[in-house]
Amino acid sequence: MTPILTRVRYITRRMPKFSVIMPSYLGEYGHAARDRDKKIVRAINSVLTQKDFELLVMADDCQETVDIVAANFRGQENLYLYKLPKRKIKGKRNAGGAGIPRNAGLQRATGEYAIYLDIDDVYLDGYLESLAKNMDDHDWYWFNDLSWNKKTERFDAHKCDINEQGQCGTSNICHKISMGAWWSERVTYLHDWYFINTLKQLSDNYKFLSVGGYGICHVPGLLDV
Repeated sequence: MTPILTRVRYITRRMPKFSVIMPSYLGEYGHAARDRDKKIVRAINSVLTQKDFELLVMADDCQETVDIVAANFRGQENLYLYKLPKRKIKGKRNAGGAGIPRNAGLQRATGEYAIYLDIDDVYLDGYLESLAKNMDDHDWYWFNDLSWNKKTERFDAHKCDINEQGQCGTSNICHKISMGAWWSERVTYLHDWYFINTLKQLSDNYKFLSVGGYGICHVPGLLDV
């Protein structure tokens, strides 16, 4: 399936090291984090402090995302905003989950590597630069992430295991766009697991990097970290 994109802003781009892909749907759904309208601003700001990137915000039929990004980041260099059309299958609005906007982002990405960020999480300062310094020419990489500790009010190291279901996710991978890896467009909480196994099937030329800088912090009410 090829999503139809409404281009909100586009200019000619050079190839950056990283294409950061950020799906955004701010409507209500089960287990949705609160304050996502504010957290998306925090997430975008955390990317804009990085180096050698483009950020693709994929508004999943979400005019609120378009309005928020336009109000806060109009004219921002290296930020590109796209709005996907409405989807409805068997009564479920925008059926397909995060896989469809991530695939749409991959279709529009111009970087060497794709990397991902959820709107309620953050990149810590210098994260992408640290990754780039440790990368060579592998097809894809995996790494640990950081988890916000409400008691200590700091990030703790969180170990990832790409060989165990439930112990890996979008916070733990980046991959060459040229691999041609695509996300499952089924609605499932296992989409991260399926995608990592797709990467394994496409290439065994991968490597663990001892770099942590993806902050998992989608705690209700946590706006500043």
